[in-house]
Parts: sequence; C-alpha cells; structure tokens
Amino acid sequence: MTPYIFLCIVMAAAGLEAQHLTKEQKDKTLQYTAKCIKQTGVKPELVVEAKKGNFENDEALKKFTLCFFQKAGIIGSDGKLNVDAALAKLPQGVDKKAVGKVLEDCRKKTGKDAADTAFEVYKCYYKATPVHVV
Repeated sequence: MTPYIFLCIVMAAAGLEAQHLTKEQKDKTLQYTAKCIKQTGVKPELVVEAKKGNFENDEALKKFTLCFFQKAGIIGSDGKLNVDAALAKLPQGVDKKAVGKVLEDCRKKTGKDAADTAFEVYKCYYKATPVHVV
C-alpha cells in the first residue's frame, strides 16, 4: 500500500470530518489512529467500517479500540471506561449530560479481556449516540 493511500485511509478512519472537533483534537485523533493501526496491525478498512457502525468481530480491531481509547486517556489497561475523563474530552456543542448517561450505561459492558471490553463499550456508545467522534 502506498504511503498516500495509507494516509487517506488513516484520515478516514480517524474521522477527521467530525466538525465538532478542534484542530488539536483532530490532530491527536489522526496521530492516535495511525499509531494504533501500526501497533495492532488492524486493517484500516475495518476501522473505517467501524466508524460507520459496521463492527467486524476482529481481534485486531478490538485491540485497536483499546489502544486508541488508552492513548486518548479514557480507558484503563483493564478496558474499563473512565466516564469523567471521557466527558472532559468531548468537543464543544455536545450535550454532556445526555452523553454522560449513555457512558454510565456503557461502562457496565464487559468482555473476555480488556480489548473486548473496550470494543463492547465503543459499540454501546456508538449505537446510543448521534455524535460519533471516533
């Protein structure tokens, strides 16, 4: 895969079209996405599809999810969501009270390991909210 194609896929996976994000948040999202794709070996196409709500049951995708959210500082090494940290990272214009309720519900999701737990939390959040930063 050429570096240009890889960069395009990473940008799509990072969700840089998210209009609520600041430039700094977009830059960090791109950086974390690129690092976690490289670290986990996930196919970038799976990340793009997950951002659209198409969640493949793929171990590398689960590891990517854990990696990304750990780098963002919202999930611990055990895969458990830190609701306060997640709320603090939300962009301007997002109803934090409504999202907080969703996060409280989603933090109860568990999986067979930390990556699976992070993936279940992400799927729960995605399905319950209209604003998807990642």
